[in-house]
Amino acid sequence: MKLLITRLVFLAMCFMFCTLVYGQSNIEVVGKVVDADGKPISEATIELIQHSTNRRQSFSSNNEGLFTLRPVIIGERYSILTHHVSYLADSIGNFVPTSSNRNTILVRLKSKVGNLDEVVVVGYGTQKKSQLTAAVSTLSSKDIVDVPVANINNSLAGRVPGLLSFQGSGEPGADAANIRVRGIGTIGGNNQALTIVDGIPRDFSQINPNEIENISVLKDAAAIAPYGLAGANGVILITTKRGKAGRVDLGFNTWVGFQRPTQYPNYLNAYDYAYHLNIARQNAGLQPQYTEEQLQKYKDRSDLDHYPDIDWFHDVIDFNAPITNQNLLFTGGSEKVRFFSSLGHLYQQGSVDVINYRKYNLASNVDVNATPTTLVSLDLRASLEVTKNPGSIDGTGIYTQVTKLPPLLVNPLHYTNGKPGNTMLPSIYESGYNRRHENMFFSHLSIEQKLPFLEGLSIKGVFAYDKSYSTNKNWQIPYVYYTLNSKEEYDEIKAGVTAPRLNQGFQERINTTLQGYLTYQRTFGNHGVSLLTVIEQRRGNSNQLNAERINYQVNLDELDMGSAAKNDLSNGGKSSSSIQTGIVYRASYNYKEKYLFEFSGRYDGHYYFAPGKRFAFFPAVSAGWVISEESFIKDNINWIDHLKLRGSVGKSGNLAGGPFQYLSSYGLSPSYIFGGIQYQGVFERSEPNPYITWETSQKLDLGFDATLWGGKLGINFDYFKEKRSDMLVQPSAKVPAEYGIGLSQINGGKMNNQGFDLALNSRHLFENGFLMDWGVTVSYAKNKLIEIMEGAETYNNENRRKTGRPLDTQFGLRALGLFQSQEEIDGWAKQFGTVKPGDIKYEDINGDNVINNEDQVVIGAPAFPQLIFGLTGQFEWKNFNLNMLWQGAAQSSFQLTNEASNPYFNGAKIFEEQLDYWTEDNRDAKYPVIMPAPTPNSTQVSSWWIRNGHYLRLKNIELGYKIPNSILKKIQIENLRLFVSGQNLLTFSSEKYLDPEIGVSSASKRARYYFQQKVFTAGLNINF
Repeated sequence: MKLLITRLVFLAMCFMFCTLVYGQSNIEVVGKVVDADGKPISEATIELIQHSTNRRQSFSSNNEGLFTLRPVIIGERYSILTHHVSYLADSIGNFVPTSSNRNTILVRLKSKVGNLDEVVVVGYGTQKKSQLTAAVSTLSSKDIVDVPVANINNSLAGRVPGLLSFQGSGEPGADAANIRVRGIGTIGGNNQALTIVDGIPRDFSQINPNEIENISVLKDAAAIAPYGLAGANGVILITTKRGKAGRVDLGFNTWVGFQRPTQYPNYLNAYDYAYHLNIARQNAGLQPQYTEEQLQKYKDRSDLDHYPDIDWFHDVIDFNAPITNQNLLFTGGSEKVRFFSSLGHLYQQGSVDVINYRKYNLASNVDVNATPTTLVSLDLRASLEVTKNPGSIDGTGIYTQVTKLPPLLVNPLHYTNGKPGNTMLPSIYESGYNRRHENMFFSHLSIEQKLPFLEGLSIKGVFAYDKSYSTNKNWQIPYVYYTLNSKEEYDEIKAGVTAPRLNQGFQERINTTLQGYLTYQRTFGNHGVSLLTVIEQRRGNSNQLNAERINYQVNLDELDMGSAAKNDLSNGGKSSSSIQTGIVYRASYNYKEKYLFEFSGRYDGHYYFAPGKRFAFFPAVSAGWVISEESFIKDNINWIDHLKLRGSVGKSGNLAGGPFQYLSSYGLSPSYIFGGIQYQGVFERSEPNPYITWETSQKLDLGFDATLWGGKLGINFDYFKEKRSDMLVQPSAKVPAEYGIGLSQINGGKMNNQGFDLALNSRHLFENGFLMDWGVTVSYAKNKLIEIMEGAETYNNENRRKTGRPLDTQFGLRALGLFQSQEEIDGWAKQFGTVKPGDIKYEDINGDNVINNEDQVVIGAPAFPQLIFGLTGQFEWKNFNLNMLWQGAAQSSFQLTNEASNPYFNGAKIFEEQLDYWTEDNRDAKYPVIMPAPTPNSTQVSSWWIRNGHYLRLKNIELGYKIPNSILKKIQIENLRLFVSGQNLLTFSSEKYLDPEIGVSSASKRARYYFQQKVFTAGLNINF
């Protein structure tokens, strides 16, 4: 009996021990599956593999992305594989559970290229990417949020197919790139794409990138038809971030860096300038300007007060101008109330420290589920921009001077005792100030109500009130500089305005938008239906005031302190109002999500035009075929994941000209005197055109979207063609001077535009955790003028005819080289002025033995590129990431004139590059024979001065490192990432000393403009 009891006690103890051991060694491990933005992923499959037994168990994530692994043995080694149809697989190769890590698994999946479940923002709504029949390209904010630019326009080129851009300046506050969707489609002044922020027409260039969720670019007729007569140039949609249910997240992003010009000429010093000027004068048959003694003074720099050697560019321009950005982000909420808020600050110094641009941003988006079927959203957004300049010069003016002034003048930049010897420094630091404040406030209230009596039916009302106003205050005061007289004494010279003056301006713009939505979306078995109707009205009002006072007796910068004399004051002001009304519709149908059809359009009206001619209908139709769902592909070609063919055709419009051109316009002038008193008179400016209307655009688009090899390659391709008609042109007819007024513009212009967009994406996650993501975009657009009412002088000359060629094709004389001898000159056609050996030789196109305008031909492509391409690369391994963007352009040309083409133009400086001039020992030179002043022959517009505008630029590169979670947990930080970044760091082009985006303005063609900037930054992203 005792033995039995002993055995039972032993067995009970063994059972209790085994139970205790089992309870301690088997645990549950909880984890969560999220995407790259931290959003939960449901229906993901999590596979648990035990190494010792190769036992496999499968689990799924719920709607919140959560999953539970059970049972899991403490101390055992496991592999965890996570799969989802729309994401790349993720693996954890060596997971060893402990009693303390049962709630520590966070699986972050990377999306496949061409994620078909992705929702794309389109005009007045959203659509699943898989059901899109229109040409729409998208960009996530994470691709641009850390790019060190002050203007978001400058971060888009090369990232989005169909988007072409050109940045012609680097001046703070005025450096926005010119963006065109699918190139230039009109000869009118309005080539800009329509920009929409959260459904409301607004300017987006100065929006804080941290506030942006995504960007959609609408390109074809089906996508832009809902925007009627405002959509022909394409539409760019900005969607801002919104709050998500969950705990409150606090984030802080910042970067700081410095700027310097990208490419610029190397200017000669004083000695080389004087030396080569003597050679130039000798070529012109003149005596040397500088003696050997003077040359030596410039060379040894022994007397800089009398023989200055001024490096204007480096002595004036700050080559380490700071730029910095800070952003504070709040997001969170519950299922009932969600919010997103942000505060932003940006500071950018200009060419000198007294020139700067500062911007403050505030945003708050709140969503409230007032009832289970009612959603109320309130968005508030504000910004303040402050631009500071000296009183009498700005950044562009400084660049204009330092790129022109020669290194030797009578007076130096400043004497050795520090006194200014030139107006440059006093005009910057002692001329007063010019301050501009831009204030913007956007508000947006929407209420959406689902109607319970019919599933899928909802209504929404939107009211937006946008107000912006700007103030400008320009206070100018006299300043002084000094000269040395014959007695070696300093004489004070006054410059600038003769007496203080003040100019102040104020402008206010108010826009209100009302929108009423009716939407219906429902699936009936294999049939999907979506209907949308929107009624929209937009009103605008603006007011402008300005006042000026001169001849201040005291330096008090207030208007009421100025002179009261009639001739010392002026006031002005004007106001305007506008209205646009439209009805939008879109009807979509799909069968099995395989056959897709969509009808969209807008009935639109605008105040620009005469009563009875203000409204028009802009329809579009599109269709798609998901051919990969057909059995002959689905069952036979396993490397095709998704293949969709689509096409669209439709009509859209574009405003051109100005309002009320259907009426006679009049002006006022003080032109009549009666009884010795001058009175205002009224004069007629131009005749009316009661038939004037908008431009009409007929668009065709054919494209396909493909995802191949398990999501590893994505392809999007579109071919497009546009016919633009009714463009405003000036009639070529001539009327007698006695007619007294100008002829009105007519809708007689026609223009075609065609090209293609291509995007390739490849994403691969290797077994060692290395992620490689590549993207290629190519955008090509070439236009052709069909009818522009061209004058007979050029139209009748086939070589000079603009019709039938791209807009802004460059014409000029064709250079054959440089004359090598007087005999060659004597045996050639008559050119311009006195021609010498080393001068440019032009082709006599018409053979009349005289070179003139009749010999002009096409010498270059338009300055705006016809081809833009980009290459993006994203690499991630462990806690490191490297992102880069290479962006380039082709099929463009730019022309050099004045200082850029002719050394010593009006006494200006010359470049080292211009020393490759013709001599008898350098006959194959890049520049003609050097002269002390430009000659008529060398200043002709010709192919000699045309440069190829193609380039490849490292637009952005960023290297980041994420601090390990094991460290962050100890300091209670969720995420901390450090990074270094650069913008415009490398540029490869045919002209090494000029930025290839030199532009088309007269100043830029002279290399006298605010050069583009390269930026170096370091920063961090932190989340709590």
